[in-house]
Amino acid sequence: MNSISSGRATKLKERLLQSPYEIDIERARLYTRAWKDAQDSAPCARAARAFEETLRGMTIRIDPDELLVGAKTAKRLASPIPVERGEFNTVMDLELDRLTTRESRPFSIEEAERRELEREILPYWRGRTVRDRKIELWKEEAIYEPLRLGPVSIYRMIRGMGLKTSRKVAWLSIGKSFGNIPKLRKMQRALAGIRPNLALTVFDVQGHLVPGFGKVLEVGFQGIAEQARTRLEGLVPEEEDYERKKDFLEAAVISAGAVCDYSGRYARLAREKAEGEGGPRRGELLEIAERCERVPNLPPRTFMEALQSTWMTQVALSIAHGMAGILSPGRVDRYLYPYYEADVAAGRVTRGEALEAVGEYLVKLAAEIIMLIETGKETASEMGVGSNTITIGGLDREGDDATNEVSHLFLEAYGNLRSLANNLCVRISSKTPREFLVKACRTHRLTSGVAFFNDELIVRELVEDGYALEDARDYSIVGCVEPASTGKCFANTAGNDLSLAGVLEMALNRGRMLFSGRRVGAATPDPLGFKSFDEVKEAFRAQLVESVERLVRAVELKDRAYREMLPCPLLSATLEGCVESGMDLTWGGARYNFGSVTGRGLGTVADSLAAVRWAVFERGLVTMSELVCMLRTNFRGAKAERVRQELLRRAPKYGNDDGEVDEVAAWVTGVFSQEVRKHSCRRGGSYRAGIFSYGVHVLDGQYLGATPDGRRAGEPVSNGISPVNGTEMLGPTAVMRSAAKAGSSSLSDGTALNMRFSPALLASDESVDKLASLIQGYFTLGGRHVQFNVVDTETLKDAQAHPEKYPDLVVRVSGYCAYFTDLGRSVQEDIIARTEFGEV
Repeated sequence: MNSISSGRATKLKERLLQSPYEIDIERARLYTRAWKDAQDSAPCARAARAFEETLRGMTIRIDPDELLVGAKTAKRLASPIPVERGEFNTVMDLELDRLTTRESRPFSIEEAERRELEREILPYWRGRTVRDRKIELWKEEAIYEPLRLGPVSIYRMIRGMGLKTSRKVAWLSIGKSFGNIPKLRKMQRALAGIRPNLALTVFDVQGHLVPGFGKVLEVGFQGIAEQARTRLEGLVPEEEDYERKKDFLEAAVISAGAVCDYSGRYARLAREKAEGEGGPRRGELLEIAERCERVPNLPPRTFMEALQSTWMTQVALSIAHGMAGILSPGRVDRYLYPYYEADVAAGRVTRGEALEAVGEYLVKLAAEIIMLIETGKETASEMGVGSNTITIGGLDREGDDATNEVSHLFLEAYGNLRSLANNLCVRISSKTPREFLVKACRTHRLTSGVAFFNDELIVRELVEDGYALEDARDYSIVGCVEPASTGKCFANTAGNDLSLAGVLEMALNRGRMLFSGRRVGAATPDPLGFKSFDEVKEAFRAQLVESVERLVRAVELKDRAYREMLPCPLLSATLEGCVESGMDLTWGGARYNFGSVTGRGLGTVADSLAAVRWAVFERGLVTMSELVCMLRTNFRGAKAERVRQELLRRAPKYGNDDGEVDEVAAWVTGVFSQEVRKHSCRRGGSYRAGIFSYGVHVLDGQYLGATPDGRRAGEPVSNGISPVNGTEMLGPTAVMRSAAKAGSSSLSDGTALNMRFSPALLASDESVDKLASLIQGYFTLGGRHVQFNVVDTETLKDAQAHPEKYPDLVVRVSGYCAYFTDLGRSVQEDIIARTEFGEV
């Protein structure tokens, strides 16, 4: 392999970070045209033809310095817009003006393309998207209920938050639309389209899985097409669901062929560009052409062919599925190692060349961007949010250590590039070499972003879910922290969320929330009359049961809309089970299927329930009636403020290895897991529970009134399985002991424990070694996952004030990585407020 650039990946990274945010309508245009032409076709055939026509018509490019080629859009920093799904249509309908004119990092769009988008593309899709069908189904089941900011709810909000806080929350909730009644109503309808009530969220995306990259490397897309043809030839009319299976298998053949043709276009472009080049770059372009002529059509022969095949597959799947689909690459060190080992032995690649290529791959994975409405931007990031999560290390299918030299290459490349916004997930087992764990800890001297996962616990939980042992050992992490078998499973692992703090608010208000003038939960008894802590717990349980049931119904209807309207034959054909069964993944064709429900705000709820027991039923500090009234008025008044200070300072707090409050946290997760797992998924398998968030815990807090732990209305709730910010008084070991107890229930969809350390803590090799021992100790206790932000408060505050100085400052938000300066201020403040530990 020729190499003309040391630091090639660094150049590509700098180019990416300097690129403007853009809106590229090419996929939207091509999909719309193809959809119109095929609107009377069967669902899979329509999806396949639209994908084929899009790949045929998309602009392709090969940038200077690239060795890996394939681009999702014609513009460098843009994402393919999935107009047929509909979620980003709503963003553009509501806030395209703001997106393109805002002061900080505006999106650019050519005027002619904007006219086409607003006058032709978006109008065609109104009433035709998956989102539209989902809302239609929700209306039929009385799930779609727009929030009405009428006199009653405004009075309740002002009474519960105060006028100043209410103004702030109203702005954060609906942006500058507050005085614009037509836009306000659109915002309310848009919100109702993802939130059955303010404690529940069902995002429109259906993705969150690890595609079958290993299958593509093994047989290529030509092999996948041949598998589909063979299954099609054996299909007989008497077979159950014959027409649907025929539609899928024919579409799989078309889709696989489209990818082969698309790669061929890059091969031809590379040869054309080589004609005008001299020197080393000419040789590189010819090598690119040779690779694209072979992969991903056929199995790769070399390390670079394998890496090119993996990347081109990611590109094709992203175009097929659209932005924010969450298609995690999975165990790339396992995929790539046999090719690397053979190439090094044969002298075809050096370690340095392979390291540079891995770095380029990481940069390309990080080139993700989404458009957010103003309120979404306040609590999330737009740049690098594809959650293209890479998993390295851990056990192999036989139960032996799988760590290899490519695992080390990814760690090194990640550190060299300061991680970008990729999630790098490091699996740790009892067989993991100590050297590898220490090396992973050492990357925190350069960047945040590495997360650690406990193989012993996760593998056991996946087997309990129904995985074969070898498939459980072969798990990858999806999106944020969610384990799933690699290339065999459709678990739709995130996007279906429940605010545990919202459930608590309903329990203390007979099923109502602060913003609601009507009951949205179960009709539980008036809390003013509670005589025991068990009655409080029973009200919480009743609200949780009702909330989980309502959320699952909403998710199943969303899945039905996808099943009816938007199968994905290309993605399905890569997964084990789909071609064999003749069924698309949306119909349950994958070998393993699950649903998911994610809980948020555990620390806030644990502290709040423990505070009720401590203040009301043990110490008699206040009566139940007095406490509930204080919550409803946001602790207004001198007496209420004195009580609030007692709750903040003296009530037990989760995260300090306090058995009493940790028992409450474990009770909450136990009830939550039990209720979630009662439900069956239409595609097959059960629903799985997880405890993590992705900045939405900040948004949750904005809609919630005060809580018994002393938190004021509008303030964030806790993130993931982590304690409430600032309450961890006894150091990181105590935090981990509490989290291990709280996470002892079956939470096989994942948990996220976030911690923040001072960079000085990892300054010496001895301290890095201590961090490695801390992780091992936590996993021995039964911890599932932990991740660290190694950045001090002063740096974070300076980055807020001078973002231009910190373009690549990466932090862990909850489960995912983000550029700190691209985050909204509310979530930045939440990260700054996290306890900064100065010693292990």
